[in-house]
Amino acid sequence: MNPVISQCISKLNGQNLKLVLPEGEDARIQQAATRLLELSIAQPVLLGNEHAIRSAATCDLSNIEVLDPSSNNLETLSKALLGRKRKITEENINEFVSTPVYHGVAMLNNGDVNAMVAGAVLSTSKVIEAAFAVGPEPGVKTLSSFFLMDLKAPLEEVSRTMLFADCAINIDPDEEQLAEIAITTAKSAARLLNETPRLAMLSFSSHGSANHPDVTKIANVVERVRKAAPEIKIDGELQVDTALSKRVAETKLQDLGDVAGRANVMIFPDLNAGNIAYKMVQYCGGAQATGPVLQGFAKPVCDLSRGATVDDIVAASVVTMAMSMD
Repeated sequence: MNPVISQCISKLNGQNLKLVLPEGEDARIQQAATRLLELSIAQPVLLGNEHAIRSAATCDLSNIEVLDPSSNNLETLSKALLGRKRKITEENINEFVSTPVYHGVAMLNNGDVNAMVAGAVLSTSKVIEAAFAVGPEPGVKTLSSFFLMDLKAPLEEVSRTMLFADCAINIDPDEEQLAEIAITTAKSAARLLNETPRLAMLSFSSHGSANHPDVTKIANVVERVRKAAPEIKIDGELQVDTALSKRVAETKLQDLGDVAGRANVMIFPDLNAGNIAYKMVQYCGGAQATGPVLQGFAKPVCDLSRGATVDDIVAASVVTMAMSMD
């Protein structure tokens, strides 16, 4: 098992934190919920028609809470959702709060649960759209995401566990947005990893080996981060092999510094690069990709791949729940 996930399980054990799972009628979600409860990782709350869920369940849900979003505490939860997004109004609030994923968000906003995981059935766009009703942490402008990547038998001495960001939300972030994504991801990494986060701002160039506005943009982002958060270990622009391999870094750079050749947090220049990279590493390299875990939000939310297995859902739930703890 991924050592970070093992550590999170130990941290969560016996804390009795609540996790809302809006897709309660999905068999994978039900099986993951029973496992989370059995391992004392969380108290899961399934959303959906209780009769339909319990009558069709293929696992024991007798100790799992099931709530119907069409009737559960609608007045209070409407207040926790109203005004959180421009399109949620008094005229349509009942429609929103009765929808499972928005009902889950309302429970999160109301403090009824500690985290939410969805996306086994819903598309990423639907989950993230609902998550925007959670709102950002104070001071955060750029909401983003990360994948926790657990590599399988790396070819060289690279970090086995690392964070990839942003792979789900920001299509073409500008310098300010990229800098904030880097700072937010450094904070996420500090909460999860057993080592100091070392951020690589990735590019097709390493320290000026190529000349292009896209290269200059990444170098400018590094300077922005160093100015705003000088405690963060960051370098760039770096090619991915220079970021990961000390052997390669020594052939390209005169001074490796704290990051080159040993980076454990990869910040991609845009969504094209991030989405392609994590899926290549996952499907070609056999890595376990957990996420995308949303970050910069006021409360922890995780999206799932619609192809997620029960193990994937448990892992995502564990990481997301751990992000809810100080």
